[in-house]
Amino acid sequence: MAPVFRYVPLTEIALDDHTFIVTYRPEMQALRRSVAHVGVLTPLHLRQPSDQGLLQVVCGSKRLLACQQTGGTSVPALVYSAVELSEQQAFLLTLHDNLGCRALNAVEKGRILLRLQQFGYQPDALLQEFCALLDLPPRAETLEAYGRLATLEDSLQAAVVEGSLPLETALWIGAYAAEDRQALLELFTGLRVGSNRAREFVTYIDEICQRDACTPADLLQALGVPVLLAEARLSGPQKLDSVRRVLRQARYPQLSTYEQRFQEAAQRLRLPPQISLRPPPYFEGQQYQVTLSFGQRQELQQYAQRLLDAAQHEALDALLELL
Repeated sequence: MAPVFRYVPLTEIALDDHTFIVTYRPEMQALRRSVAHVGVLTPLHLRQPSDQGLLQVVCGSKRLLACQQTGGTSVPALVYSAVELSEQQAFLLTLHDNLGCRALNAVEKGRILLRLQQFGYQPDALLQEFCALLDLPPRAETLEAYGRLATLEDSLQAAVVEGSLPLETALWIGAYAAEDRQALLELFTGLRVGSNRAREFVTYIDEICQRDACTPADLLQALGVPVLLAEARLSGPQKLDSVRRVLRQARYPQLSTYEQRFQEAAQRLRLPPQISLRPPPYFEGQQYQVTLSFGQRQELQQYAQRLLDAAQHEALDALLELL
């Protein structure tokens, strides 16, 4: 038996039933404007549950929302019975309807994978069939990551979709208590760090908290990070550098002290840019390395003399004390 087409009053639709809806944070402005002018042109797909309750939305949730927002009272729809369209069939219809008209964001992909698991799809089927449809790498860690994303609180999901928070960082934040989640979310979204820098910050915070038996929220507060983030005189890159510096100093206090003493002493030598002086890694070796760039004999003679002069400078003693 084919679905029945009719105009359905909104009062007959379960507006708060999201069984088949995967859309997250849709862009509604253009659609709302269209519906306000000409109404809903494309029929929704609705399903009558077996208990004969209110109709469930299968396809067309955005059109329904636009109708609500513009004062509409009914929508054109194809109505299926529960016999004609099982819950699993309805969800697959939703999936392909979305895939056929737009790109899905990360939260929507996570919702789809999580719902498919609830319908009984095994990991092998998800990896081989659905990851390709969702443009995701067919790996077990992909299923885990996107499934977890679908269960995170809205603020973390929104940050991932907006591009202000890397997915792996959102999952890491999601494992913490509410106070820590808020502090970490403000840190990463305030700085809009990329994936590599985010991993560095995560490592620092994890290692410091483990060493000092403190929470991320307490750590960031103690380091003055909220004050840095709120400093209007600092640009975004300056805030990023400042926060990285305080985290690194907190993680490696002795190394940071050595690095500062090295920079101060090296500056006193007043070497030209063509002469590079580098300490051993982590100041654990016994020798400095000097690199010299020149293009003419006279330049070589000049820079060699500058090195001889540096060898007599008292700042060299300070540098040698660091080894």
